[in-house]
Amino acid sequence: MNNKRITLAPSLVRWSTTLALLIVLLMATVFLAQPRARTAALSATTGPDFEAIDRFVETEMEAQGIPGLALGIVQGDQIVHLGGFGLADPAGRAVTPQTPFILGSTTKSFTALAVMQLVEAGKIELDAPVQRYIPWFRVADEAASAQITVRHLLNQTSGFSTAAGRRESIDFDTSAAALENRVRRLSEVELTQPVGATYQYSNCNYQVLGLIVQMVSGQDYEHYIQQHILTPLAMPNSFTSKTAAQAHGLALGHQAVFGQPLAFDEPFPRGSISSGFLISSAEDMSHYLIAHLNDGRYGEAAILSAAGIAELHRPAAQQGESETAYAMGWEVGPLNGVPTVWHDGDTFSFHTFMVLVPETGWGVVVLSNANNIPATARFQTIAPNIVNLLVGRQPMVEHVYDSLMVHSIVVGLVVIQILGMIRSVVLFRRWRNQPQHQPTGWLSRGWQIALPLVLNLLWACFILVGLPRIFAPLPALLWGIPDLGYMLVGSGLLALGWGVIRTGWAFVVLRQGRAKTPAPMPVTA
Repeated sequence: MNNKRITLAPSLVRWSTTLALLIVLLMATVFLAQPRARTAALSATTGPDFEAIDRFVETEMEAQGIPGLALGIVQGDQIVHLGGFGLADPAGRAVTPQTPFILGSTTKSFTALAVMQLVEAGKIELDAPVQRYIPWFRVADEAASAQITVRHLLNQTSGFSTAAGRRESIDFDTSAAALENRVRRLSEVELTQPVGATYQYSNCNYQVLGLIVQMVSGQDYEHYIQQHILTPLAMPNSFTSKTAAQAHGLALGHQAVFGQPLAFDEPFPRGSISSGFLISSAEDMSHYLIAHLNDGRYGEAAILSAAGIAELHRPAAQQGESETAYAMGWEVGPLNGVPTVWHDGDTFSFHTFMVLVPETGWGVVVLSNANNIPATARFQTIAPNIVNLLVGRQPMVEHVYDSLMVHSIVVGLVVIQILGMIRSVVLFRRWRNQPQHQPTGWLSRGWQIALPLVLNLLWACFILVGLPRIFAPLPALLWGIPDLGYMLVGSGLLALGWGVIRTGWAFVVLRQGRAKTPAPMPVTA
């Protein structure tokens, strides 16, 4: 009976491996078969068709699994359309244009505006070193510490990497010293590019800028923003703390878990306030866009000069080979062929996007209470395509199915990993029961023992060491992408453990097999 199981097992493994490969190929086929672009059946009219825009938004919300979304559209110095769609929370509360959302990195434009206000007040110089305003500011390189200027931070050319900016994304310190503590810990960070040489998007830059605002103004960052931006622009549903926003109906965020939005009460990291955690509504953000389109003015309030606004929007750091450049808290470049000034924002459970079209005076803001980090590119299509409709173009929705693709790849790799473990178990049982099938010679044994060990260790190192270095720390990966995060980390730990266990098991089986192998019969004449 035992021999029969051994005989059938390799066939079972080959059949299972073939099935796994077919599954991976099927998922890849589904991915490739999806339409890569879709043109909405909307034609240019003599003016914007806001009902058609609303229908477009609702269609995209359904397609992308977004529970709630708020929309604001301005032209010139007027709000021309506001909308609330879907639900603010699982209790069924409807989204309105006054519903607050966490802004994510669109916050950076507020921080840049605050810095420019202090520049015009004569309290900051753009090309002055950061150490003039924060004397103890340091990075790991002492010489580079003295070279980083305020402008480098604003333009994202300081040398801080994207990964460094994510390093403390799960630091949920809410104390008054949270921002200062965050900046002090940058003394351990190695710059990945020479100061001023290359654009690298990093939250570190805008956390340092937030502390500069705090040090120079003599006010907490939050109080400065409230007094000098939110209040003058009549933004009553905008907040610098989660507690205050919750008292006024803050939307509840959602994370996508295997494509399904699940409510997630996201912690509020005060140390990240200046890089990504201001809170606002679509109506309030419409006031903000009007100020940027009208030389710093909203109604009777002037928050910055025309020259200051122009400097904020001036392209300064080219983003690789793209047509887009980073300015100061804004990105400048074409969206679907339309010249724009824009920025988007992501947290673990919110996505936002704001766009200015200076040539025509249009401004659009989209706030949503959901995020799907592997599929963020698809979330980013809504606002630019609203702009297309406003300027008389048809929307081209690039349906990048990166979420399906990434999930398919990870699931496929885990399936192959498990099948490889099953194959090893079957192989070792065969070696134990049929010693004559054991590998002989160093090359053969190395292929069967050393190669799997190396592959397991390489995979474990990539997941447990490489990903934290190039993407985000493992805890942030688990928080931000829980479905993929737990699969990847689990796979990495499994590879590490199995690599050691498999190697030890193989040596034991081979040693026992040699002891069982009968000595060759002597040859007689």
